[in-house]
Amino acid sequence: MMKRLLLGVLVLVAVAVAALAVFVATFDAARYRDEIDRWAQAHLGRSLEVHGELQLALWPRLALEAQTVRLGNPPGFSSPALAEIDRLALGVDLLALFSRRIEVDTLTLEGVRLHLERRSDGRQNWRFDRPTSVAAASGAEAEPAPAAEPAGARAAALPLALGRVSVREAYVLWYGAGREQPFRLGPLALEAGPVVSEAAVPLKATLALSERSQMSLAGRLEQWPRAPRWVGRLEVPEFDLRAWLEAQGVALDLPSSALRRVRLSSDVLADAAALHLDALELSVDEVALQGRLGADLPGDRVETTLSGSAYGGALRLQANLDDLAGSPHWQTEGRLEGVDVARLLTAVYGKSSLTGQGSVDFALRGRGLTANEALRSAQGTLRARVRDGAVLGVDVERLLRDASAVLRGERPAGGGGGDRTPFEELSGSGVLAGGVLRNDDLFGRTALFTAEGAGRVDLIRSELDYRLRVRLTATPEVQQDGPLAVLLGLPIPLEVTGPLASPAYRVVTEELARDFAKEAIRRRLAPPEEGQVQEEQPPVVPAVKEIFRGLIGR
Repeated sequence: MMKRLLLGVLVLVAVAVAALAVFVATFDAARYRDEIDRWAQAHLGRSLEVHGELQLALWPRLALEAQTVRLGNPPGFSSPALAEIDRLALGVDLLALFSRRIEVDTLTLEGVRLHLERRSDGRQNWRFDRPTSVAAASGAEAEPAPAAEPAGARAAALPLALGRVSVREAYVLWYGAGREQPFRLGPLALEAGPVVSEAAVPLKATLALSERSQMSLAGRLEQWPRAPRWVGRLEVPEFDLRAWLEAQGVALDLPSSALRRVRLSSDVLADAAALHLDALELSVDEVALQGRLGADLPGDRVETTLSGSAYGGALRLQANLDDLAGSPHWQTEGRLEGVDVARLLTAVYGKSSLTGQGSVDFALRGRGLTANEALRSAQGTLRARVRDGAVLGVDVERLLRDASAVLRGERPAGGGGGDRTPFEELSGSGVLAGGVLRNDDLFGRTALFTAEGAGRVDLIRSELDYRLRVRLTATPEVQQDGPLAVLLGLPIPLEVTGPLASPAYRVVTEELARDFAKEAIRRRLAPPEEGQVQEEQPPVVPAVKEIFRGLIGR
């Protein structure tokens, strides 16, 4: 009896093997190309075409290999394909099939090009809509659809196991709304497996950023496929972000030295609902920050808190970004403290006309992701203070001496290059709107004078327009300096206008002369104080004549 049973089993195995052999020998690739495409249309609502060879092998394992595979895009997107694969190969354990299990010991994808796009109306090409059933399309009455089952539960019910998954020479192309060319990420490589239900799946991916720099992501996929989440470590060694962006067709309105040294490392925790970057370390040129970043994926919201060193000082920053899929808007607040102002301005504008140690408090909000959109929409407040520095390109003391010479009917001495005005303090606050910063409380103090005033800075045109009142300090040095002593007690009007990089400074001598004449007349006509003997004063009219003679150069 046992011999007959064993013989029967052997016969069944032989028949099964023979059937498989016949199937492989008579495998019609053309027929299965059409079957694959029909299956994809029915289940994915997309075409799935195999344009190259489609081969099937039986030994040493059941192996399928397809060349030039393309998964189509819905109408209305830039690329005709969502994914293109030069070579797809998988191997299935034959013995496991007899136990009604599917064990794919290898899955290999080579030459992958993934085209991702989000249109301006919010549509995404990686979202698969359930296709309309054939019955509904033909007008027949459709049966009620069964209650939706979570994707993870369906996958968990499948007797499927994966051995090693390998992706090589992959590229991700991102088509953003309004971009002439897509962002291109790659080449990318991925190794994962074994993939067993409810067991942690080791996974490692690399992305080339340049010839010498490669981003790496290593960790494990947990709770697959019920509620998969990724736990791992992200490492981006130092690379030239500017060169990478320029290769993507991104024009940067920044100095050529900006974004040349960028590095990032972080712990990563991600699932379908959220992304968390903890123990985050980010360095960009002279800025080194630590903190965290969190993203609510269904809610399209990103939050980050960072702090660290920047330009010789400290930076603290909080920022939120919302509605990435629709109309992105952002909000940020923070503080820069003890920074080297010259280093900061040089990093942003390529040069600096201001030195000193400064602090800035800011609270801003706006819309858009590009620098131009963000600048034009930004609204909020800023407060800044710089101490122990200098304004380069102008010698205000020389301007005051020249103005005094004009009032006294003398020729101004003028000056040469290398002008600078040292100061002890320079501070002010402002309101930003429409790309223009308005400042009504500018204050500066030097050893020689104080200055107060108001003005505006057009950040879009890189221009400024300020009106200041300078008052000399009545120190013994000033009182004993004849040309400067003439200006004591007068509000000296000083205009600062023109490009941010090289503004023009001008003492408004016409207005100064009018105030000087009024003060001279007031002093001449004022009665002496009680107990004071009035000294004989020179005539007022000749003095006023000398002032206007100096103004017109006669």
